[in-house]
Amino acid sequence: MKSKNKVFPQSSRSQGFSSFCRTGFIAKAGAFIRLTRPFFLLGGVLLNLLGTSIALSTGVTIDLASLLLGQLLVTSIQLMVHYSNEYYDREVDQAGDANRTWFSGGSGVLPRGALPPWVALRAAQVCAGTSFVTLVFASIRTPVMGFIGVLVLFAAWFYSAPPLRLVSTGWGELTASIIVAFFVPLTGFALQSGLSSLPLSFIIVCLVLVLIHMGMMITFELPDVGSDAAFGKRTLAVRLGIKRVAWLHNGLIAGAFIIYGGMALLGTFGTSARFIFLAVPLVVWQAIRIFWHLRHREVSFKWLTLGAASLFGLSVFLWLAGFFTCLNK
Repeated sequence: MKSKNKVFPQSSRSQGFSSFCRTGFIAKAGAFIRLTRPFFLLGGVLLNLLGTSIALSTGVTIDLASLLLGQLLVTSIQLMVHYSNEYYDREVDQAGDANRTWFSGGSGVLPRGALPPWVALRAAQVCAGTSFVTLVFASIRTPVMGFIGVLVLFAAWFYSAPPLRLVSTGWGELTASIIVAFFVPLTGFALQSGLSSLPLSFIIVCLVLVLIHMGMMITFELPDVGSDAAFGKRTLAVRLGIKRVAWLHNGLIAGAFIIYGGMALLGTFGTSARFIFLAVPLVVWQAIRIFWHLRHREVSFKWLTLGAASLFGLSVFLWLAGFFTCLNK
């Protein structure tokens, strides 16, 4: 009897410890997924497909291996930026935790102690290594990708990381927008076409997407103006002030669609621009909403940042729809 009584408590303790380990692992895995913010990866997929679809519209035949290789490169760099930004901005994110939105202020995982900071740093380093290896293979297939990839890797890493820390120089928004809205589609285009030339439609579509993306970046910065300024993070919103940066935001998104309208009237895009103007109501909403926030600064920026992300994502999707419908004719 005594031996049986001794065995039961020991078994109970073992089961409790195993349960604790499983629960701890699940909690940490969930925290890592939140740190990763997988929803943001959809943008990289759409932009890579946009570049691919423009290449197809020039008459090239799709190469599935190149498409997948380009997506691996894009996603690994995107994850590298996510993790490094979480690591190097963790103190600023902690100070601005109360103002976090769906798209600004980071994931909140590190400030809340759900994972130790070194996890984000190691993840960023692993993704950087993956990006470099993928870039080597992409360069073998398309040599110009070596130059494009090294440039993007350098700018993407030092967006948040010292000593350059571009996000604090006033050039971070433009750098990020050029990487995302120009170089990501360029990756898809180059791996399919070899980049012997760039059609005018590609240049205009992507450069105007840069303007829309930069407007989106500005809205992401507005909730954190106070904490960014306190920690010396000199974003455009901090440097210009909320009122002037609001005018800049509206100028960027309005200018983007004015350029689209002019080029569509000139026939630059053919029929591929047929859907893009469905996004105009969202442009109007964003322009009104950002000035509404100037008078109601106590209100959460969640809907403004959601609108900005939706405008950029919708613009990319509508261009994709336009190019693909042209291909099917």
